[in-house]
Order: sequence, then C-alpha cells, then structure tokens
Amino acid sequence: MSIILPAVAVAFGAFCVWLTVRIVNRRERWAKRTAMALVAMVLYGLSVGPAARAADKGFISESVYSRIYAPIMWICDQSETCSKVLFVYVVVCQGHE
Repeated sequence: MSIILPAVAVAFGAFCVWLTVRIVNRRERWAKRTAMALVAMVLYGLSVGPAARAADKGFISESVYSRIYAPIMWICDQSETCSKVLFVYVVVCQGHE
C-alpha cells in the first residue's frame, strides 16, 4: 500500500504534463475540456474545508452540506487514511478561535 499512493501521484503528474502539451501544441478541444473537468474535481475536493466552516458558522445548513459532499464522505467511509486526511483538512480550515 505504501507504494500505491506515490505511484498514483506520479501517474497523475505525468498525465497533467501530457495533457498540457496536448493543449499548448495541438490546441485540441477534448484536452481543454478534460483539463477543465480535472480542475473542477480538484476545486470540489478543496471546497470541503471552507464549506465545513460555513456550515459550522450557520451560513449553510448541515443537511445541504451533507448532500453536496456525500460522494466525498462515502469515499472517506471506505478508507481510514482518507478520513484522517479529510479530518485534518477540515480542522485546519476551521481555524483557531
């Protein structure tokens, strides 16, 4: 298991470089759309922490938060490492009061 995460990270980095070359050199539409989808998925994942803070402060309801982030919560239910990382990220985004 300790080799899988670095291998996936290297593969993802290589894919991003390859996709960037396709966008810059060949100006292919499918590559631009794929890059936009990747950016949207990354932003969705990164928005968990600020949304948790907004739910904690009462700006959005807990039920809306749990419905929007249900896929991420399901993935973290399947993986203990994912749930630990998500917990630390949400605590950091909560800030110190």
